[in-house]
This record gives sequence, C-alpha cells and structure tokens, in this order.
Amino acid sequence: MVSSTRFACILSALSKPLPEMEIQESRELIEEIAAEVLVLFHVEDEPAPRGRLGRVDWILCGAVSRLRARGKFAGERGATVLLSPNGKFKAERILVVGLGRRADLSMVTLYRLSYQAAQMVLDLHCTAVAMEPPFRAFPREAPSRIQQAFLEGFLAELQRGRPEASFAVTILAHPNAA
Repeated sequence: MVSSTRFACILSALSKPLPEMEIQESRELIEEIAAEVLVLFHVEDEPAPRGRLGRVDWILCGAVSRLRARGKFAGERGATVLLSPNGKFKAERILVVGLGRRADLSMVTLYRLSYQAAQMVLDLHCTAVAMEPPFRAFPREAPSRIQQAFLEGFLAELQRGRPEASFAVTILAHPNAA
C-alpha cells in the first residue's frame, strides 16, 4: 500500500510547471548580442573561418586562425575552443565547436552535435545562450530544416541536463533570411 503522503509528493513533483525557455531570433550584429556564451561552429574543411565566425576571428585579431596555424584547433568533430572576447563583444564568452569534415556530416550527425553543444553550455553553467545553427555546413539543406533539427536536440538536452533552469536562447538568423 502506497501512503497518501508519498503519493501527494509524487503528484506535486510531476505537476510543477516546467521552467520557462525563452527563444528568440536575432538579426543584430554578432558583437551586439548579449549572452553568457555565444556558440558558433567551424567546419574542418574550411581553411579559414568564414561567415559570422570569420567576423569574430577578425574582431579578435585572428584568434581562431592562430589556433589553427598552431595545430590546436582546426574544426575537428567534437573539438572545442572557448574564447574570451575581452569586451569586444557583449557576449561574455565565445564557444567554437568543431563539426568535422563537411563530407562526413549528415542530419544524424547534426542532431548528435546539437546534444554535444548543449552539454558544453551546461558544463559552462550558462543559461543565456546565443548561437548560430551550423547553416554553412549544410549548403544543400533549407536553413529552416537545419535550424529546426539542431534546436530540437539542443533544447531537449538543455532541459534534460538542467530541468530546474530557465534558459534564454537567442538564435542568429540565417544571413540570407529576409
């Protein structure tokens, strides 16, 4: 026989509302987006950072390019680098995640990488996140499909990892979006 007190505790735990997850899209300049961590991705086949990561690299005087030249970070799948923007960005930290070679990427690897990126955000104890889904790595896929597939895994892992936390996630819009 289950005690009514124990049953009531279980029911109250199950009926607690989930913490809020605020998700917004932004077209602001990357250096103007406030967050605890800004998450960007780098494909191993690209010899130099491009797109928004290229802008970050330029503003930080080639920080990512120098790491590649020294053999410390080339965008290998699962490799990461955490950069300190030293006041040049509103984001407190910049996390660059390696995607591996473009030929090895698929929607399945994208989903797995979304979990990995979320786990790194959780390890940094951040709740205010800005990120650009890895649009450049999938040029033949619709940006909306990449964004949806990535966010499904990313957001699910954030909630699984810290169910009590309220997250604010800013998605950087695809550069060609109207």
